Amino acid sequence: MAGKSYTGKGDGGQSSLGDGTCQPKSHAVFEAVGTLDELSCVVGEAKSGTGKEENELAQIQSDLFEAGAIAGGSWKEEKITRFGGKLERLEGWIDEMDAQLPPLKHFILPNGTPFASRLHFARAVCRRAERGVQRLERDEYAPVLKYLNRLSSYFFARARLENMKTGVKESEWKGE
Repeated sequence: MAGKSYTGKGDGGQSSLGDGTCQPKSHAVFEAVGTLDELSCVVGEAKSGTGKEENELAQIQSDLFEAGAIAGGSWKEEKITRFGGKLERLEGWIDEMDAQLPPLKHFILPNGTPFASRLHFARAVCRRAERGVQRLERDEYAPVLKYLNRLSSYFFARARLENMKTGVKESEWKGE
């Protein structure tokens, strides 16, 4: 990828998909891909604040790039099927965290350490990305939808674990 950081091809409000077709930038596919990109940025921000190597979060960013390629039409069925295998890895991470966490008895408010708060924010953006991909209504995106659904659970468990390990008490939502 050498050259300029801009092409000018999208100046008219159209952009190309991975399959070569052009759509208006307001099309639902660009909303979905853009939200996946935003989520990767939020994960990068969370990762940068830890001061340590974050292999899980780095892998998640890579997965999100692949999810965007799928949603943008760049990947064929074989690669989409392989993407589904990432779900098992993610579930393994969640299971490891859940084994360390006390069971939830109340809803909790998203806060805590700066890192945990960023993870809660990533969870919220992840849910929006999931809704965006679901709006595309394409059956072949099922592995991406499952991954995003589980990824939001990962961020939730990871935020809880971060707070627990640093001694920050979860804020329970009391309702009225």
